[in-house]
Amino acid sequence: MAGEEKLSAAQRSKIRRIAAPKELDPADEAGELNIVPFLDIITNVLMFVLASISVTFTVSLMADAPKAGSGGGVKSNPAEESLNLTVIIASDGYVIKGKGASIAPGCEGVGSGITLPRVSAPAAESFDGKRYDQAGLKKCARRLKEQVPNADVEKQVMITANPNVPFQEIVKAMDALRSDEKGELFPQVVFTVLKG
Repeated sequence: MAGEEKLSAAQRSKIRRIAAPKELDPADEAGELNIVPFLDIITNVLMFVLASISVTFTVSLMADAPKAGSGGGVKSNPAEESLNLTVIIASDGYVIKGKGASIAPGCEGVGSGITLPRVSAPAAESFDGKRYDQAGLKKCARRLKEQVPNADVEKQVMITANPNVPFQEIVKAMDALRSDEKGELFPQVVFTVLKG
């Protein structure tokens, strides 16, 4: 290697200085943030929080509190009737249930099935050409309330809906059940979840 030039002592010294590992200044070490241990802790805490969460479902049961007697063992009237009306908003329409049975289609007596099916509607009012019949719901509620002997005492109705029913339909049904042109129907509307 006759054509190669030899490095001078200064050049060799400079190469050694550049190649030598540098020790970091303590102030430079603080500039780097290692978040892996932090993420490990957060992941573990999150796992335990999710494992300890308990999901509770609220179920409303139809129950009447016992009536207090007028003392001395005298009993109150046990034959006092209550409607215990429940309206289920299904995807096909309203299902109305009374104390012991379902109301037949068209609000005509006892039966089964959809009491008030959805009715046809213009495309501007509905995405599928049908809408819920709130006017029919008011008429049926009035008719059922008038059939109960103590209609003035009957104030509560329970309402529930299938999961795919839009929220605004639930609100419209609640409003329809509160009153009609003749007056008050069921001012105490209770939203509940029926246990199937």
